[in-house]
Amino acid sequence: MGVYSINKMRDTLSVFPLAILLHDNSTNSYYANKSAQKLFHIDEEKLCNRAQVNITFMSPQSKKRFSIDALFDRYINPHTDNHIILNIKKDKLRLNAKLANLSHTLSLITFEHIHTHIDEQNHFDNIISKISTELIDIQNDNINNQIDYALKAIGNVCHADRSYLFKFSNDRKSMSNTHEWVNEGVTPFIDRLQNVPDSELPYFFDVMNVTHIFKASDTSELPQQAKAEKDEFELQKIKSVLCIGLRYDKEIVGFIGCDCVKKQRDWSDVDLIRLKLVGEMIANAFKNINYKEELEQTQRQLINANQKLNELANTDGLTNIANRRRFDETLKNEIKRCARHKQSICLIICDIDFFKLYNDNYGHQRGDETLKRVASSLHNLCKRQGDLAARYGGEEFAIILPATNSTNCKVFTALIQKEIAMLAINHNYSNVAKHVTLSIGFYTLIPDKTTTPESIIHNADKALYIAKETGRNKVSEFVISNQK
Repeated sequence: MGVYSINKMRDTLSVFPLAILLHDNSTNSYYANKSAQKLFHIDEEKLCNRAQVNITFMSPQSKKRFSIDALFDRYINPHTDNHIILNIKKDKLRLNAKLANLSHTLSLITFEHIHTHIDEQNHFDNIISKISTELIDIQNDNINNQIDYALKAIGNVCHADRSYLFKFSNDRKSMSNTHEWVNEGVTPFIDRLQNVPDSELPYFFDVMNVTHIFKASDTSELPQQAKAEKDEFELQKIKSVLCIGLRYDKEIVGFIGCDCVKKQRDWSDVDLIRLKLVGEMIANAFKNINYKEELEQTQRQLINANQKLNELANTDGLTNIANRRRFDETLKNEIKRCARHKQSICLIICDIDFFKLYNDNYGHQRGDETLKRVASSLHNLCKRQGDLAARYGGEEFAIILPATNSTNCKVFTALIQKEIAMLAINHNYSNVAKHVTLSIGFYTLIPDKTTTPESIIHNADKALYIAKETGRNKVSEFVISNQK
């Protein structure tokens, strides 16, 4: 092709509305028509070296930059559309480039602006990064905020008027709108779209269950069997709709979707990929929450089981108050605590008077009932933290009263006698009263590091022995002669 032909070609291309870059391989020259000059922000038709340096391109996938020479030599496939990014000044534009070889020396590339600023993709990438970061360790009380944020992001980037999340019922026979974002001036429908049965939108349910995708760029063109759906879309003024199913453990559990009411949108593969990506992250967040809830539930069950085992191990099976094991542990701990704080501690040991005669004459079942009632009364008198009533053995009970001196302990034993008398449990075979009574012995001291539980029990038991030997139904205190 001669110079005249090249010039004629340049004159012809100059009137084209598309941005066109012409390459003459014989002279390695580049020519830009008027639209290309505007696109590249240059003033001359023939590109000089300075202009070429200022114009660079980038691959959307690899982000690798390349020059005009490489654009013609390697990066454009003549058989397909090619998406590239134009770096011009501080701006980035996404272009669709097509290559045509006119002869062995002459070729051209047309550039069509996709009308999506590349910053939008960068913005979406940042949003996705933020959403994924927030959803990795999401807590149940925060997921609603993150879903709302994700729906707003996908709605904006897909140029939708509404975006939403639906959940199917366990039997997948109905669905409910759980989250919704709407653009300014667009009517929300979340309150209306609750427990929608599959019989109302059968075509939609069938498509979602089979393909997990419901896509309609023009809802008026849906098939005849989608009449119910078309009526619903008309009611909501939906012109275009795109929904992607959410799967959990290989089953569809709901969907994420967008729709347009102001104008139709020809949904692109990019829209579908973006919506699917956000949907998968939300589904994974629900999985993580379910796993955490299951784990927490298992932990709670283990804790409850351990608590019950601990209670069983430390509770008397008949009277339901502390048993000897818990009594021994509590007494040891309270001795140490009172020794640290230089506080007194009191141990009471009491015994039901003539209980063998009670059992022999009234029967063991009545005897068990009496043990329960006495135990309950003693337990109810222990109102402070640290106070403990325990079944010490047989018809014997023990009470630990930390930070209690001798005077207060005497008051407490008087309360015991009063409560037992108020029970008015008949005992006609007792030698001291016509009702059940207790003999009580107690010992009070300020413990130190040498004090042992055995020594306190021994002294309280001695006091009980004295109470029983001196007539029963009375209180006796063990006092060491040189104890202050």
